[in-house]
Amino acid sequence: MSEPADARETPDWPEERGPHLPDAMTRIPLGVWPFLALAVLAAYGRWELLRTAQPGTPVDVLSLFAGTVTPIAAPLMGAALFARHPDAHRTLPAVAFACVLFAASTVVDRLQQPILEGILGGDAFVDAHSALPVIGYAIVQALVVVFAATYLAIGLADARRFEDRRGSRVPLAILVLAVIAVFFGTAAASSLPTGSTPLLIVSLVAQLVTNLAWAYVGWTALRGWTAREEPNLGWALAAAVGIGHVLWAVLVMLLNVVLWTVRPDESQLPFVFEAYNVLSLFAAALSLTLLLAFWLGLPDVPDADEAEPGDAPGPV
Repeated sequence: MSEPADARETPDWPEERGPHLPDAMTRIPLGVWPFLALAVLAAYGRWELLRTAQPGTPVDVLSLFAGTVTPIAAPLMGAALFARHPDAHRTLPAVAFACVLFAASTVVDRLQQPILEGILGGDAFVDAHSALPVIGYAIVQALVVVFAATYLAIGLADARRFEDRRGSRVPLAILVLAVIAVFFGTAAASSLPTGSTPLLIVSLVAQLVTNLAWAYVGWTALRGWTAREEPNLGWALAAAVGIGHVLWAVLVMLLNVVLWTVRPDESQLPFVFEAYNVLSLFAAALSLTLLLAFWLGLPDVPDADEAEPGDAPGPV
């Protein structure tokens, strides 16, 4: 007499499964992988460049590595965002789009040399006509960064949950710094040849718009930090990045004015290049700081049962 079907013993071992990815990989949100892939490609490209480079001074070596930071950190911002917020494309669409644009800036910058070489060949920068592709590509590069910074500021503003604290509205000083940077750039511009006037105008306008975009980021993040948005350290770092970019532009323009005034001779040129290399270290530090802000979870996404917008988290 056969046993009932439900009386059969269940085997103690788990059923066999087909080939599958390791659980540690499947736990990583899908949105992280495209950014990680781009970061790996950027790292490989920079490695190929570093292998063939022949730096002179230790400052030159640091500058080369500083130039490697931003192309890799830019896509890693998106990876950090989606690692902390897997559904950021729905809950933080503006911030997610900003991260996509930051990652795209790595691609745009990397393609600059091959595209311009393909268009201009070996006759680059010899006349006004050959400068047109350079101007056009400079516009594209500036627009990508401007829209990335602007969407980041918009996304941070949308993520705000608490009202501004008294005395936190200080955009004027940041915007004045941005205007000062362009003013210094205009003063230094008179040392450039007359034929480069169109490129100069585009450069100044692009710098002004870029400074204003980063000032917007600094202002928005600073207000969030003073209002004790979470993660508070992440908001503070984002504010430092926005203000730091404007300060970096001011320092570059100041150096340009000094060079225009002093007119260094050939023996002094190595010191000039080292000064610019030091400023490139500053720019790399800003990229790492913004990456750290995203890694900390900037901006926080509140749960449905958390405080409503406008409810301050407590007295200062």
